[in-house]
Amino acid sequence: MAAAAMYYLYQRQLGAISFFILSIVFFFMAYTQLKKRKRTGSRKGDNESEKRREKDR
Repeated sequence: MAAAAMYYLYQRQLGAISFFILSIVFFFMAYTQLKKRKRTGSRKGDNESEKRREKDR
């Protein structure tokens, strides 16, 4: 279905629209992964950065 829509857009010289929509999809996928990572990994990352600071002193 999506391939047919992309083919139609390319035939109408509107191929950039499909890439724009695809970039929006990838942006939201990355955003949701970042939100998940911040929720679960923020405490772990803070502890590691504190250990590095102490180690560098």
